[in-house]
Amino acid sequence: MQKFNYHGHTSRCGHAIGTDEEYVIQAIKNGYTHIGFSDHAPYQNSSFPKHSMEVSQLQDYISSVQALKKKYRSQIKIYMGLEIEYYEDQLEELKQYKQQMDYLIVGQHGESLFGKDFYQYHSDEDTLRYGELIEKACESGLPDIIAHPDLFMYAKEEWNEACEITAHRIAKAAQDYQIPLEINLNGINYGKKHIGNEYRYAYPYRKFWEIVSMYDIKAVYGLDAHQPEKYADKECYRIVDEEILNGLDIPKLTYLDFDK
Repeated sequence: MQKFNYHGHTSRCGHAIGTDEEYVIQAIKNGYTHIGFSDHAPYQNSSFPKHSMEVSQLQDYISSVQALKKKYRSQIKIYMGLEIEYYEDQLEELKQYKQQMDYLIVGQHGESLFGKDFYQYHSDEDTLRYGELIEKACESGLPDIIAHPDLFMYAKEEWNEACEITAHRIAKAAQDYQIPLEINLNGINYGKKHIGNEYRYAYPYRKFWEIVSMYDIKAVYGLDAHQPEKYADKECYRIVDEEILNGLDIPKLTYLDFDK
């Protein structure tokens, strides 16, 4: 089990539960030494109540995390971050977040602020666009971690040339810019299901990580916690390691911090 987790949400995003403090208490109880809050970033002139916090909630988020940092400083190291999406028309806002937060993770779910999402749209064109956006995010210098890089396989019915190109593109960008790739431990929560001719978890997806293993890349596990009890979930590590990553040589970071 990894002793740090930097992918964690709060109830402000509309699809997570629990108080901020409950996440911290559970992390301490289960042996974590470093954690980060990385709730979905809000964007000006937009409202996605079931996806991300509102701009009006951001200051409360900041104040809450800062207070928890202080309260629990002798027990656990807490960082304040955001999960962003690389939206080209929101770059100035994203740059402000880069200055404001301890760290950012890029978790690309959609093409643009009001565009189609990659859960629902998974044509080869969409798959290639996903890889392009992750690559551009790395080039921008914004992300410190690339979250669920294989999310494009959520409903993809077969692994094909577009998937291969996308995987190599993401892996090369991660290598070139030395950004850790996240092995997401929440994708298995969707359960195994028939997708095309496979019976599998949505992600992580083994063929993607087979390509990652060809590159000089470090990986980190991400709980992608949407409830405090996720910090007690040891089984997710075992399932991913034994059923998806078994036998692959992918170095994992044993320590990571964001002290400036």
